[in-house]
Amino acid sequence: MKAYRFKLKPTKRQADDFQQWLEICRELYNAGLQERRAAFRTCGISINYHHQALELPEIKSLREDVAQVNAQVLQDVLRRLSKTFDAFFRRCKQGEKPGFPRFKSRDRYNSFTFPQMKGSFRIEGNRLHLSKIGEVRIIQHRPIEGEIKTCTIKRESDGWYAIFAVEESYSPFIPKTGEAVGVDLNVSNFATLSTGEVIDNPRFLRVSEKRLKTAQRKVSRRKKRSNRRKKATQLLAKQHLKIKRQRLDFFHKTANQLIREFDEIAVEDLNIVGMVKNHHLAKSISDAAWGRFLLILTSKAENAGRRVWKVPPHFTTQDCSRCGKRVKMSLGVREYRCIACGLVLNRDHNSAINVKGRAFPSVSEKGASHKDLKTSTAEAVCFS
Repeated sequence: MKAYRFKLKPTKRQADDFQQWLEICRELYNAGLQERRAAFRTCGISINYHHQALELPEIKSLREDVAQVNAQVLQDVLRRLSKTFDAFFRRCKQGEKPGFPRFKSRDRYNSFTFPQMKGSFRIEGNRLHLSKIGEVRIIQHRPIEGEIKTCTIKRESDGWYAIFAVEESYSPFIPKTGEAVGVDLNVSNFATLSTGEVIDNPRFLRVSEKRLKTAQRKVSRRKKRSNRRKKATQLLAKQHLKIKRQRLDFFHKTANQLIREFDEIAVEDLNIVGMVKNHHLAKSISDAAWGRFLLILTSKAENAGRRVWKVPPHFTTQDCSRCGKRVKMSLGVREYRCIACGLVLNRDHNSAINVKGRAFPSVSEKGASHKDLKTSTAEAVCFS
C-alpha cells in the first residue's frame, strides 16, 4: 500500500461543503463515542460497529444535513471509532498505557474518507469527482501507479488535500550493492556512517525559531475567540507545517540515499521517549525526529528489498571499535582515544562502526566482534 497526496482547489461552495461534512462526521463520531460509553456504564453492554451502523438510516431520516453526506463516508466514521476502541483494548491486554478514546474538538478532526472508489469518487484529468459534492479541481503532479482503494479529504492549515491509498503490484528495482553500513544518530550531526561519511543536521526548528516566536506572540496578543486570533493561529500553523514538510523532505532524500548505497543498514534501538526527558537535549532530539526518520527508512528499505537492523545502543560510544576496550567519557568529549590500542577516532564514527559490528560481525571492521559485541549481536532484530 502506498499513499498519494495531491492539493485540491475547491470553489467557495465546495470548501463550505467540505467544512460542513467534516463537522457532521465529527458530531457523528462524538455521538457514537457517547453512546458506547453510556451503554457500558448503565447496562454493561458493549456496542460494536454493526449496532451503530444500523442506526444510520433512522438518523438520516430525522436530519436532512446528515442525509446530504455520502452513506459510505458516514459508515467509515463509525469504523474509525471502532478501530479506536480495538486499539484501546489491545493496549490494555499488552499492559501499555491504555489512553481511552476521547471526544474530538473542531481542531482535532480534520478528515473524512470515501472507502470505495466505485460510485463514490473517480479522477478524470485534473478533476476529482466526489459523490454529492461534484467536480473538484485537483493538482495531480505525478501519475498514480496501482489500484486506488480509498480517497481521504483532509483539511490542513494551507487548504484541502486528497490522499489516495493505492495498492501497488510491484516495487521499484534498485540494484544490489552488497554493502553494509552502521548508522549512528546524534544531535551534533544528524547521522554518522561507519564509512566515515557525516550527514549534517539541518535543524529546521532552530532555524525557524525566530519566526515561530513572532507568530506565537501575535496569537497571545489577540483576544480569545476573535477573528484576528483565528487568523494569527492559522499563520502560526502554517509556520509549523512548513517545518514539518522541510523535515519530511530531508528524511525521504536521506533514506533514499542510504538504500541506494547499502543493502544492509544497522541502527541503534534508541529509547527516544526516555532521551527526551533530558531537558538539556529535549529540543534538539525532537527537532532531529529520529523516530520519524527510522519509520521512513524502514518503509523504503522494505519496499526496495533492503533490510534495516536495530541493535542495543549500550556502550557503542565508549567501546573501542578496534580492540573492544571500554573507555568512559562525558558527552562533551567528541574525540575517542583508546588507552589500550591507541585508536584516535571521531566519537560518532567509532559508535557507527560498533553499531555495524553488532549487527554484522563477520563483515565489520577488525576488532568489531569483541565478546561484548557478539553477545549483543544475538539481540539484533530486523525491522523489515
